[in-house]
Amino acid sequence: MEVVEHSQMKRKRTVKVAAAIFFGLLLVVTFFSNTFQQITLPKVKTVTPSFQELTFIIEGEGTLLHQNIVPVYDASGWKVEQIDVEVGDYVEKGQVLIKLDASTAHNALLDEKSRLKQQQLRLEQLQENYKLTAQTGDESTLRNAQIEMESLKLDIEIQERKIRTMQEKNESQATVAAPIDGVVTEVNATLGTSSNPGQPAVQMADLSQGLMWELTVDAELASNLEIGEEVSLYINGNTGQTVQATLEKIEDAGNMNSESGGSAGGEAANSPVSGKQLTFAVYESDLKGGERVGIKWEKKSGRANLTIPKDVVHTDNQGKYVYVVEEKKGPLGNQFTVQKRYVTLGKTDASKQVIQNGLLGEEQVVTESSEPLNEGERVRW
Repeated sequence: MEVVEHSQMKRKRTVKVAAAIFFGLLLVVTFFSNTFQQITLPKVKTVTPSFQELTFIIEGEGTLLHQNIVPVYDASGWKVEQIDVEVGDYVEKGQVLIKLDASTAHNALLDEKSRLKQQQLRLEQLQENYKLTAQTGDESTLRNAQIEMESLKLDIEIQERKIRTMQEKNESQATVAAPIDGVVTEVNATLGTSSNPGQPAVQMADLSQGLMWELTVDAELASNLEIGEEVSLYINGNTGQTVQATLEKIEDAGNMNSESGGSAGGEAANSPVSGKQLTFAVYESDLKGGERVGIKWEKKSGRANLTIPKDVVHTDNQGKYVYVVEEKKGPLGNQFTVQKRYVTLGKTDASKQVIQNGLLGEEQVVTESSEPLNEGERVRW
């Protein structure tokens, strides 16, 4: 009897050991299978949304231009004899810019003066003849002589007015003079040829109106700026040499590349975005225009908002979304899956995107992934 009981107990122990070994091996195989599967899952990096201010940055370089350009025309049609200025010269009002060859007009004036002298001599002769005729008493002859003299006197008056007009024209058009104090920005005249009447012979900048600089930025960045704000521009690449400028105008500039004209972001790099043209006014007596200027202007939003990196936002036909990692606890360890979270966007700067709705601030938002992701897909973290 004791032998039978001992044999039964031995079998039970054997069964228990076998079962333990079996379940142990099952656990080991399951563990290693799960571990191997984990290794093959996409690896992600995440970030937690945070409350931060936005920083708006304008960067760019360009050339100072004149606010008011005055065209100076030569309507004489005469050939250019001498050019007395070059681009960049400062000139005063009334100063001669170009001298013209008035020889043809001068000769024409001499011809007209000769014709006037001929008319005057003819009048003297008629007057002498009238005196002789008056002695005969022939009224008809006297009347005709009188009419001829009066007609000639009228011709002489016309000729005198013509000469005065030609003299005034010759004097006024013999040179092209500066109408204002300013700087010569363009010279179109050519020695030995007549100026094109439809093109300014010279163009001048009115320095009393100041200088300007134009810069195109994206519209979202411009929405944070105000007309009248003062900024510092650096001169000729030297950040230590600056000049004060005032933002005078903000105008539509059409579509632009998101990488040009300042940093604001909001879309993927190189995508077309709506642009605004900023016009800065510069009033500095030491500058003549044409200098290279640049700007690096930072402006804080003044209020902290829930933000994430702007390049983690994706788009589909339902709107804007981000991927978030969700954790599920299990007997063999925690599992992580990615889910789409649709969001409402606010403003953005060069690196941060404001989230108005869709996130609470505790989520783990995917910033990088070793492979393209799909909603509900398991990932390793």
